[in-house]
Amino acid sequence: MRRIILLVLATGICTFANAQRLKLKEGALDKLVLQVSLEGPTLAAVELQKELDLTQEQYYQVMQLNQQRYEQIIKVEEVHKEDALVRSKSIYTINMEADKALSSVLDPRQLRLFLELEGRQDLRLVSEHAEE
Repeated sequence: MRRIILLVLATGICTFANAQRLKLKEGALDKLVLQVSLEGPTLAAVELQKELDLTQEQYYQVMQLNQQRYEQIIKVEEVHKEDALVRSKSIYTINMEADKALSSVLDPRQLRLFLELEGRQDLRLVSEHAEE
């Protein structure tokens, strides 16, 4: 019985500790996104501007890069409908090229936050030397 109580207590502590890392500002942004009818690169740029505190010049450059990236991804998806492996590799390459272009626009803190938002922080660390 003691072990079960200790296990439940330890699990509860870990759960509460993990909850402390969550960002509180995400709820307001989600409400804003739901109120506005945006999609694709425009939606991504608005979210990035709010989350990364972009300047007007950075916002314009990020908007252009996202537009190019989405257009390339749409073309790849149309061309490689049947071959999932080639499609996946092409999209991966497009994302890596977009990350490199964004690294010249964003400062290191903003780039790290961007990769976290994209869910690709770990992938970036592994893939920086993929071509070598």
